[in-house]
Amino acid sequence: MASSPFRYHDIGRQFICLDGNPIPQTIRAVLLGGSSIYSVEYGRDEHRGSDWDGAIVVSTKFAILQLVNEQRSSLMAMLGIVREERPEFRVPERSSQHWDLFDAVRIAGFDRLDMKRSVKILSLDYFSTPKTSLRILSFKDKRIFEAFRPPATRYYRIQQAFRLDDGLLILHDPWIYMSPASDCVHGQQAPFAAFGVTADLLVSGFWLHGCDPHGRIIQKYILAKYSTLSRLRASTQSFAKHPRFSSEYCSWLAGELSNLYLRSALPSEQPRCCCSFQQPTFLCGEAITAFDISVASPPAPRTSLSSRSVELYKQTETLPAQQLPSSAFSSNSTATVVTLPASTWAETPTKIFCKRSQYPQQEVQGALNAAAFGLHVHVPYATSPGELLYPFFEGKTESELRLALHRNGWSKWNDTETLLYAELVKAENMLRLYTRCFTDRSMPWPENKSQAIHRFFYSRVVAGIRFSQFYGDSLPIGGENLSMAKFLETPWKVNGVIYPSLGTLFRIAIGVLHPSSQHSTSCPIVFGLGDAHGANVMISNDVSPNSSRQILYVDYEAAGFHPIMLDLAKAFYNDVFFDTLYMDILQEVPEIRYAVEGNLIEVDFSPHVDDITQAIFDVKRRYLLQPLFEVALYHGRDLEKNIPLLSNALLVCATLTRDYSGQPDAFIRNMAAGVVLAQAVDLEGFDFSLQSLGVRI
Repeated sequence: MASSPFRYHDIGRQFICLDGNPIPQTIRAVLLGGSSIYSVEYGRDEHRGSDWDGAIVVSTKFAILQLVNEQRSSLMAMLGIVREERPEFRVPERSSQHWDLFDAVRIAGFDRLDMKRSVKILSLDYFSTPKTSLRILSFKDKRIFEAFRPPATRYYRIQQAFRLDDGLLILHDPWIYMSPASDCVHGQQAPFAAFGVTADLLVSGFWLHGCDPHGRIIQKYILAKYSTLSRLRASTQSFAKHPRFSSEYCSWLAGELSNLYLRSALPSEQPRCCCSFQQPTFLCGEAITAFDISVASPPAPRTSLSSRSVELYKQTETLPAQQLPSSAFSSNSTATVVTLPASTWAETPTKIFCKRSQYPQQEVQGALNAAAFGLHVHVPYATSPGELLYPFFEGKTESELRLALHRNGWSKWNDTETLLYAELVKAENMLRLYTRCFTDRSMPWPENKSQAIHRFFYSRVVAGIRFSQFYGDSLPIGGENLSMAKFLETPWKVNGVIYPSLGTLFRIAIGVLHPSSQHSTSCPIVFGLGDAHGANVMISNDVSPNSSRQILYVDYEAAGFHPIMLDLAKAFYNDVFFDTLYMDILQEVPEIRYAVEGNLIEVDFSPHVDDITQAIFDVKRRYLLQPLFEVALYHGRDLEKNIPLLSNALLVCATLTRDYSGQPDAFIRNMAAGVVLAQAVDLEGFDFSLQSLGVRI
């Protein structure tokens, strides 16, 4: 039985309090969504929901400012909020540098029963723009959202955010998510489309006020985008939380959608092939643009040990020290944890992370520079030669989390969300840092570039001895024992495509990666950590009130000013090709076949990456690389010309980073990856090499 709209109005009166509180004149429409209305059942006096989620529409963007800043008490009274989530929140003035960065705002708080209520406030004039996403000014840092496709299969929508210098964020909420179109055996393409978070709310919710004309105009605007991109008409199963809709709500919503399509000139549904298509588990929003970036860095904690802690550590030689286990992700340092006892100036014991480093002075200076550029780091205290003292950080590295998920299964959604959150924050931080290097000429640029990063690339390939150090004078390949000299000079055939020998590629790399080469000197110089892959990114165990986690960058010995492509390389290979780089320690090893056939090393494997790897690549591509190339081009630097520097650095990452002695499958797989990646000389070639290794572009 279809529900009467009056029933939803009755429930809505619990969301907006109209008794003695007339709706402010600036408000044109009000919508209610969330489980409080989705779960309504006919014949039940009580609804089962506890989630109040809504939207308010005003006429102009300036009216958003007026409503929130000048009519705050009336707004809170209307929403029934007695305790605000962030009472000090104010919409930036039109003269603010942040005014052009947002389109809407999110306000939240708690009612008398301590239940959460939140609304997004947007303007009608926004819908006259060609924008394809809604930029929401928010306190809450939520970037990954669960959804369901028929019948009840989970998938996840990813949106990027940028923190501002006042503790708020800009959430980039696309109207429609799109997956790359898949080809079926009949040559037809079937893109998968999904509503963005706010779009889903605005189309599936109930308009309590201003449905005609304002609510309908907005719904038609969103449905037109959805149907144009998906070639389908939206149904009740098109919405993220459709399994939680009551039968009554489904019936009502189906009627609403039918009327909207019937009475509007919306795109008609197009015939689609009956073939089944692989649907993505993770959907990323559209790429961030250069004009969405605020280069003003939010305040980043710069933490170091107190002088008292250092003195107590020096005075006490018998403190118990916990030796940390060796890690597959760190090979150039050892570490212990020392606990200082409670004292008159510290009520609880203090943990100190003690690290022995080969490059202590570089690490101290790198941490100081990174802190000056707004990255969250711990500045160490240098004691005895080679020893560095850090505050202890309660958390785990991104790589440790990823390895645990590999071994324990990907069903632990909270850990998967945490991993993706770290990647999003890392992309945000690096893009802001690089953009600042292109735009802020007041930065203290050094007279000489840092040379530390070349240890990872040029120094490893120029000496020509790293292979011998790892593998000796010969290598067993597919049952045949090759001398090292022959192995290095034998061409490769990877999945049917012939490539040059490693020796040939290494000689090319020596010329390209030389610090004084034209490729190195023509590449834009930025400040970077040089080694910001997942093993050097820590994620806090605790979640902040705004749903964020602290992301701490560690290991600063390569931090400095150097070519941007070298700064990108290790993080790209180690994170995107994590399953390949650490194939020797992962339990699930993909099948690979290889042998020496005539004058070729022939390798065959199925080029495939798992869903989480694809999501990590999509985050890097859409939220770091694409906007970075756009920013550089805007400032007169074409980074596509520097692709050879990146591709040769990736060759070194794949072939000369880890010792795969006794692990022939992992050895061959990484060598093959390096050989393929080394071929790229432009963006088209870079995409082709990634696709050859299973990454979906």
